[in-house]
Amino acid sequence: MSAERNRSKPEPPQFFSGWKDIAAYLGKGVRTVQRYEIELGLPVRRPAGKSRGSVVATRAELDAWVSASPIREAFHLTRMTAGLVTSTAGEIKNGVLEMRNLRNQMVDLRMELRHSVQLLKEGILSLHGELKEGQLEEDAATKVKVLESRFRTKSILDMLAVDMKQRKVS
Repeated sequence: MSAERNRSKPEPPQFFSGWKDIAAYLGKGVRTVQRYEIELGLPVRRPAGKSRGSVVATRAELDAWVSASPIREAFHLTRMTAGLVTSTAGEIKNGVLEMRNLRNQMVDLRMELRHSVQLLKEGILSLHGELKEGQLEEDAATKVKVLESRFRTKSILDMLAVDMKQRKVS
């Protein structure tokens, strides 16, 4: 007798092909089920890989999706619309482009900084050499060698002029 009951009430198929079958299984209209796909992420697959066209779904995925619907409502989970996805992708592309530009600027600035440090080292070595050659005034009381103030100013200005000439050349 139980075998007769199973025959009279057929079990739904494991796979559904097309919007009509999916809608019939869920007890909704075709347009409603299509809207569920767009807005709520109804799990359907497209065999051709296109955004429109024929669809298939499994009973297990549809049942799981229906079971999860109270969770979606409680947490206000919705699927991103195509326009939002496109704008987000554009923002990511713009961000990556800006990141590349900033990286290139950083490389240029690092090279400029290294060049400036090298010029500073050369200037210090030059000053050190000039100090050793006796361009110092000896203070008789303390025996401390001090670079004359006006020479120091002139030397720094000369170094800056050389640096400016080198920058104009390069």
